[in-house]
Amino acid sequence: MEPQITLRLVTSDNLRALIRLSETLTESQSHCVALNAVSVAQAHVSDAAWMRAIYLADEPIGFVMVDLDGGDIPEADRPAVGLWRFMIGRPWQRKGYGKQVLDQLIAHFAHRGVRTMYTSVVLEESEGPYGFYLKYGFTDTGTKEYGEQVLRLALPGANAGPPRPLPMVARVDLITVWVENLDPMRSFCRDVLGFLVKEDHGRYVEFENNGVRFALCERSVMHAHSPAFKEPVRGQRFELAFRCDSPADVDEAYRILLEHGAGAVAPPQDMPWNQRTALFADPEGNIHEVFADLGS
Repeated sequence: MEPQITLRLVTSDNLRALIRLSETLTESQSHCVALNAVSVAQAHVSDAAWMRAIYLADEPIGFVMVDLDGGDIPEADRPAVGLWRFMIGRPWQRKGYGKQVLDQLIAHFAHRGVRTMYTSVVLEESEGPYGFYLKYGFTDTGTKEYGEQVLRLALPGANAGPPRPLPMVARVDLITVWVENLDPMRSFCRDVLGFLVKEDHGRYVEFENNGVRFALCERSVMHAHSPAFKEPVRGQRFELAFRCDSPADVDEAYRILLEHGAGAVAPPQDMPWNQRTALFADPEGNIHEVFADLGS
């Protein structure tokens, strides 16, 4: 499977890598887009900046920033956004990743009712992005802003009237964990972890839980719907984390879990993020955690 492009939050963990990406651009390209360090700084003093790191698999390869206000855009085109900054590091250019990023941006903002996206480009540079945007579907407005040519893109559904919100709440109501063999996993959640069974339908069991609903379902249930569920699954598939009232309770919980059949992974230890944690495994090898705050 080809590595996937994803848009992730800019954090202290990826900031240095994003800043270094500006150094990969040619001189001509560097005249077309601000340094990523400058863009991040501008985002932190703007109430309308939406920025993301562009990842290929787990490697940062670019940066994008959107002006949520859209600037001086005609009222007929609103709601609108402005594509403020967009760059892909030179080693990853001309591979189709820029289009994938725009596809995700368009889907994200169109879903939120945005009608139009604007951007502006430098025309005088030989390696400017003017042709890329026109090929994607932007049109030249024939106007300039701060010396740059202004381009416009109508987002999908822009002429269909006011957007209709999804008839659902953006909140997870149920988490279902797919398992190979339900019987040992049901017993583990019920008899070792202490969940009370709310519903049991043979190959599907739902547990009492204070908050989001929690269930297990045997993968064979989905065989008739998708051949992908017949493929063998390897490695960690999910993690459950359980809070204890005190660090001493972490030690006691870990001891009891092992006595009742949980697999030993990592004994209790104090972690740098001011918690005491211990790791254990369920019958299918998934690793879970018990933890407690260490306090000040």
